Amino acid sequence: MNHRERVLCSIRHEIPDRLPVDLGGMRSTGIMAIGYAALKDHLSITDGDIYVFDTTQQLAYVEEPVRQRFGADVVILDTGLLKGWRPYTLPDGTPSKITSDFLTEPDGQGGEYAVRADGFRWAHRPESCLYFDGIHHPLEHIDSIDGLKRFQPELISDESLDLLREEAKRLYNETDYAILGTFGGSFLETGQGLRGWTNFMMDLAGDRAFAEALLDRILEHHLQNVERYLDAVGDYIQLIQMGGDLGTQAGPQIRPQMYYDLIQPLQKTLWGRIHELKPDVAVFLHCCGGIYDLIPGIIDAGCDVLNPVQTNAKGMDPIKLKENFGKDLCFWGGGVDTQKILPFGTPEEVYENTCQTIEIFKPDGGFVFCQIHNIQAQVAPENIVAMYQAVQDNWDY
Repeated sequence: MNHRERVLCSIRHEIPDRLPVDLGGMRSTGIMAIGYAALKDHLSITDGDIYVFDTTQQLAYVEEPVRQRFGADVVILDTGLLKGWRPYTLPDGTPSKITSDFLTEPDGQGGEYAVRADGFRWAHRPESCLYFDGIHHPLEHIDSIDGLKRFQPELISDESLDLLREEAKRLYNETDYAILGTFGGSFLETGQGLRGWTNFMMDLAGDRAFAEALLDRILEHHLQNVERYLDAVGDYIQLIQMGGDLGTQAGPQIRPQMYYDLIQPLQKTLWGRIHELKPDVAVFLHCCGGIYDLIPGIIDAGCDVLNPVQTNAKGMDPIKLKENFGKDLCFWGGGVDTQKILPFGTPEEVYENTCQTIEIFKPDGGFVFCQIHNIQAQVAPENIVAMYQAVQDNWDY
């Protein structure tokens, strides 16, 4: 099988020739730029550069030599890769390139702000941090449903769609990788971003009518965008990435009943529209945390692929996940513990943990190997190599 066939086979819960692998196929299956620079050095890969395409998470684009080295089967379709590059220095001093429209200025205290062309500050990375945190919530001070009517979210620009269409066509025709299109389409998370996390959680708890009105506006916006997006790239991609973290380390962010009342119907409408427009495009949901009690609703709403499969969160026992949901979901993640084992374990411990999770998730297909979320900056290259050695030692069916 080629890369694309292998991934599609696993999504269909059929048995591929070997276990499919993802490294960098979307914005939660990759590696931070600092860690990527160290990994390339460890592998003696000197070609290319360190390209930071996800600016807030400081993620590097995974280049072809690294994909080949680890047997990766997936490539990302993302506007962050398509608008050119400018020089940028990573927080540890490593020279790199960053997507050209990401502008920064010093904060005077060793950190930096992300700024728009007009100088407006929208995100901040303190000196002691590696990530940029959003500091602008455009609906933070809106306090009425009438106020929401004045909010006009932007559609994906024609320029971006043209770039995406050409790149998707190129990837489809010139490679045999599975193509995972970055979209988003979150509901709880988008509400938190627009209102601020605390405000929107208070809306849900204390002003249900306002929260529902905002969620309806978000759905309307997502439907408009997804139709434009699929019209541009739907003939080329195999998966479309939906976002929307619903969990925490200790369980769901909201009561399961609130999810089923408010969020799941919106997911069902959006994902149903995707399946209606492009039946061959799999809905890929990135949803962190302990979401076990929400998974039946996620399946019913039309999810085909679940990521990152955070098996170290409450209720997310990998054996139970595979037994109870493995026939309905393709698990894309869960491959190794990225909180304790991958960053702090020995290579031998990483190898053992990876072998154990593959043994659980691999049987009967429906599994694409990936670590739980992104590989962080300080993870030793030796541990990354040990993880992929375990994959390659156990990927035959």
